[in-house]
Amino acid sequence: MIQLSYGLSYEPKVRIVEDATLVDTVEDWSRVRSPARARRRRKRGFRQNITFRSVPKTDCYLIDGGRTLVIHPETAREIERQLEARMSKMMADAIIGRSSR
Repeated sequence: MIQLSYGLSYEPKVRIVEDATLVDTVEDWSRVRSPARARRRRKRGFRQNITFRSVPKTDCYLIDGGRTLVIHPETAREIERQLEARMSKMMADAIIGRSSR
């Protein structure tokens, strides 16, 4: 669980709950030579060289009045990485004296 807080006067906290079951199942058509032809033949009942993969959902669910986010662990890592990069840039700009706009 990750606790995030922002530098505001009332210090709101956002709780992130990671759930590994939040995945989407997508069709991988990369092994098919002609996707349009394969789609037509699939409708007629012919087996095609399509694989199904599970990818993490990029969206999140807000619960508890928006104070709790339920997201996939990989998505949480990406958000954490982006927040750290943004905070380090803001810190560097504050030290140098530039505005962060």
